[in-house]
Amino acid sequence: MKRVCLVLATTVLVQGLPGFTKQSEAATAVNTHATSALTWLNKQLDPPGVQVSLNAYPSDYVGLVEGTVQMASLPANTPVQSNPNIKTTAYPNNYSGIVKGTFTGITDWNAYSVYVFDHTDIGYKKTTATLNANGTWSAGSVTFNGKPVIALVKGGTQIVGFANDPAQSLSDYEVWIYAKTDTAYLQAKAPIRSDGTFETKSIPIFTGGDLLGYTIPDTQGLKEARVIKKSESKVVGTTEKPKLNLIRSFYVPLDDQINTTAGIGNRSWIYDDALGVISYGLAGDKPRASTILGTLANLQNADGSLYFSYNIVTGEMDDKKRSGAIAWVGYAATQYEKKFNDTTYRTFAVRIADYLLTLQDATTGSVKGGPDVPWFSTEHNVDSYFFLRDLGKLTGDVKYVNAADLVKNALLQSHWNVTQQRFNQGVNDTVGALDANSWGSIFLEAIGRHDLAVSATAYVNNFKVNNASMALNTDPNAYNNTYQTTKLVSGYKPYLVDNGDFVNAPNIVWTEGTWGVINLFLRQGTNAQSLIQSMYDLQDADVAGGLVYTNTGAASYDFHVWPSVAATAWQYITLTSPTSIWEP
Repeated sequence: MKRVCLVLATTVLVQGLPGFTKQSEAATAVNTHATSALTWLNKQLDPPGVQVSLNAYPSDYVGLVEGTVQMASLPANTPVQSNPNIKTTAYPNNYSGIVKGTFTGITDWNAYSVYVFDHTDIGYKKTTATLNANGTWSAGSVTFNGKPVIALVKGGTQIVGFANDPAQSLSDYEVWIYAKTDTAYLQAKAPIRSDGTFETKSIPIFTGGDLLGYTIPDTQGLKEARVIKKSESKVVGTTEKPKLNLIRSFYVPLDDQINTTAGIGNRSWIYDDALGVISYGLAGDKPRASTILGTLANLQNADGSLYFSYNIVTGEMDDKKRSGAIAWVGYAATQYEKKFNDTTYRTFAVRIADYLLTLQDATTGSVKGGPDVPWFSTEHNVDSYFFLRDLGKLTGDVKYVNAADLVKNALLQSHWNVTQQRFNQGVNDTVGALDANSWGSIFLEAIGRHDLAVSATAYVNNFKVNNASMALNTDPNAYNNTYQTTKLVSGYKPYLVDNGDFVNAPNIVWTEGTWGVINLFLRQGTNAQSLIQSMYDLQDADVAGGLVYTNTGAASYDFHVWPSVAATAWQYITLTSPTSIWEP
């Protein structure tokens, strides 16, 4: 099935293009972008690869922080840069006498000075020395009451290093030090020396614009270190130890203000975990798929439910329960069992199904969105139908087969808009939603109702966005300072402008939703070439291979220009085997 569907995807992609060369180029593009997507998904699940450690510090420690990056864990031949550097004798505490030394790596020596500090409670400036053309400097005779500290200062304000620091550091990597209390607060940034060591720097003290001394960082809290690749603004190593082996739903750029206030980069939504399991199943990666399912099974509540999302580092959860996301996890467990012929997670899936049945309305057969809400979502019921249907087939338990039939009838009778011949967003909720009709059309095709799928698919055209751009933007609502492309892209937005809930619905290319449409089109034999190319153009904006969630931000609707598991996994699944999920 996998091989046949990949041929189908590639064939439809090149539909109408003459010549074997064009078809070969398209097949290469499919393979390249699918491979990049899977590689990125792996990175979101696996710990960052660069190894970094800190010296041991108690949580109430304040002061300079030191540690080591394992150079062998960095790419081979990582570039280094020469730094301005001064050398001197290591003077003892309470020293009195001549202070002098040499310097290297400085050609414009008139821009630099040597500052001599006497460190007692803080570092007090004692005197300065100029750099000589012959590579030497001398501060004359100095008497210290504490520890002698010699610093190289540029322009009279910037401490660029201390005496006897290594003369070289890594040019594209640095370490960010955090102090963690209620959240992680950035304390300092430190260069990585050529031997892999690093330490935070002292904080200058200015009076009237003059550098008169320095103090040391005073932020209490558990110390954490993250290795940053500067050219990509990415975390490539960390001392953080995750409590949960779940997939991180987004990669949030380091400069995004939400990254520093909400910890979104460490959050895992269970829907994304389900997509990760399905993707790893297609890739034949049983260990990663089992890692996610095993973690979720351990998190399962006594009633069989799961919470909506979890922070993988702290273990803190968003305690909402949403039937659609829970159904996706159950469905992923059935896919795992079928792919690997392994019943390890059968009981886990059964308990999920039994929980969903407690949310099924006795009159309509529709599954409620959650225990705390009154609404019945079309999308959630599509999710629930396929899960209950497949679990019934696996177990032979008529209870789940009958429950799936009730959901199917509810979708056709209570969720279907007879007047407009399309799916409503939910029961008695006529708002137009993309996924209700793209996923809804996949459901209709699966149950043999092609007659209804034709009109629901036609309704999807109302959500089309053409010739959109992805550019850098500093507006807080549309913030994106990382990902851009010169290509104009097309896709689908999530909502239509409505006089009710979505009066200001954003006109954006929603990549997860667009891949849902592409998946539908490939099943129907519709040419999706231009849409797929737009998704490639957006994916290419991230050198790591992730697909951004939207082309422009709409923070008020929780849409951000961040590479996401939802979009990237839908891309991988659809390019690899469109009908591997929700098969007819």
